[in-house]
Amino acid sequence: MIAKKKRRWVYVMRPAAYELSGCPSCGNSDPEWSEWQGHLWCAHCQKDFVPAFNGMFDGPIPVQAAALMGISFGRRSIRTGMIIREPAGK
Repeated sequence: MIAKKKRRWVYVMRPAAYELSGCPSCGNSDPEWSEWQGHLWCAHCQKDFVPAFNGMFDGPIPVQAAALMGISFGRRSIRTGMIIREPAGK
């Protein structure tokens, strides 16, 4: 079994904004970021789960087109709560 690794940061937008899949148990389409890498958290089921698909992150990301649609790839540090700037020009 592979050990889970704790996240050090999360994206500033919710997983649904990036079209990540919802909870496979209850169908909640708006989960939270889990404290564990590669997982999301379902508040309804009170459990972590691995999303069935990773939405925008499953393929090439048209970053500038995403910016036109209001999608941010900025991140927030879990330890400090500070916003980590999104990479410029990527």
